[in-house]
Amino acid sequence: MSEVDLAALAADVRYLKDRTQIIDALNRYTRGLDRMDRELAMSAFHPDATDDRDAPYDTVGQKERGRHPFGREARIDWLMEVLKPYKYTAHYITNFTIDIQGDEAHTETYVITAVLETEPGDWCVLGGARYIDRLVRYEDRWVIMHREVPLDFNVIVGTRRLPPETTWSLRNRDDRSYARPLTLKPESLARFGM
Repeated sequence: MSEVDLAALAADVRYLKDRTQIIDALNRYTRGLDRMDRELAMSAFHPDATDDRDAPYDTVGQKERGRHPFGREARIDWLMEVLKPYKYTAHYITNFTIDIQGDEAHTETYVITAVLETEPGDWCVLGGARYIDRLVRYEDRWVIMHREVPLDFNVIVGTRRLPPETTWSLRNRDDRSYARPLTLKPESLARFGM
């Protein structure tokens, strides 16, 4: 039986922990947008983070409010305003490439977005892009320091109306994903006379 190389094992554990925390940061951002949870989306970023993409938004208005035009507040607040009118949004992230070098990491993450109109049934916008990020270790967790988002595609597709009794995702903290503990809903029990 060979001896365990504790230093190598510790390095492997550190890498896996860092990788998990980096993916957690990316998920905090996308979940924050989809649940319209500003605080959660902001928690994915360093306080001095920048977000540089070509999508138009009100950089002048951000300066007048005392915000850095490429700062996290400017970008997240702009995105929240853009997404607010829609019934549903989803940001599906995948294909993580993560290069960790000490307390800094560079990532490329593919994202597919779905945006459903306010009254579902007519159209859905599907978009593809990549999050290209530089993350840093900050206060014992990983956060995004700089982000760029090149777009890959954007299409509009028709949809079908779902039955009225369909349970929809909620875009706030009343969504079932926030329930602790998660148990059967009273209305579910009532449907079966329980």
